[in-house]
Amino acid sequence: MPRSREQNEKLREASKLNILSKSVAWFAKYGVEGTKIGDLTKGIKISQGALYVYFDSKEDLYREVVKYSQEKIAADDLLQIKEMDVPAIRKLRYVSDLLLKKINEDKTYVNHMILALEGRAKGTSSDDDNVLFDLIRSIVKSGQKDGSFAKGDADKITDYFLSVVYIYSVKKCNDPKCKLLSSSELERVVRG
Repeated sequence: MPRSREQNEKLREASKLNILSKSVAWFAKYGVEGTKIGDLTKGIKISQGALYVYFDSKEDLYREVVKYSQEKIAADDLLQIKEMDVPAIRKLRYVSDLLLKKINEDKTYVNHMILALEGRAKGTSSDDDNVLFDLIRSIVKSGQKDGSFAKGDADKITDYFLSVVYIYSVKKCNDPKCKLLSSSELERVVRG
C-alpha cells in the first residue's frame, strides 16, 4: 500500500531533523567556514544529493542548524526559571548551575550551546534571535533594579556572561576533561 501524503510529509520531516541533529556536532567543531559539504555528508552518512533535497546550500543548512540548536537550548527548564517568583540573584544561580551542569555532562548540549551562541560571539545575530540572551538580560535588568547586580548596559553585561559560557563550551568541546568554572565565578560577570 502506498504511503499517504501525510506519511510522506512525516518521513520528510524526520529525514530533515535527522540531518539537522547529525550536523550539529560537525558545525560546532568546524564552524561553517571549516565545513566542506563532502566531508559533512560522509561524516553523517548521507549523500550530497539527499542533503540538497532539504537544504539549498551549506549556509542554509547552517542557519537551520543554529535555529535548531537555539530551540534545544531554550528548553523548558531554562524558561521556567524566568517565571519563578524569586529574587534575580537566585534566578541567576539557578541558570548558572543548570548551564554549567549541562555543559559538564552533555556533549550534545555543548554543541548546541556553541552554535546557539556563535552568532552573538561573532556579532552576526540580533538580540531577538536568542532566547537565552533574552532570559539572562531579563534577570540582569531585574537584579540591577533591586540593586544586587552591577549597574551598566544590561545587553553588554549579558554578552559578557554568555561569552564566558560560550568560551567554556568551546573548551569543553575540544577538551572534554577541561575543568569548568564554578557558578559563583560565572556570576561575577553580572554581580560586579
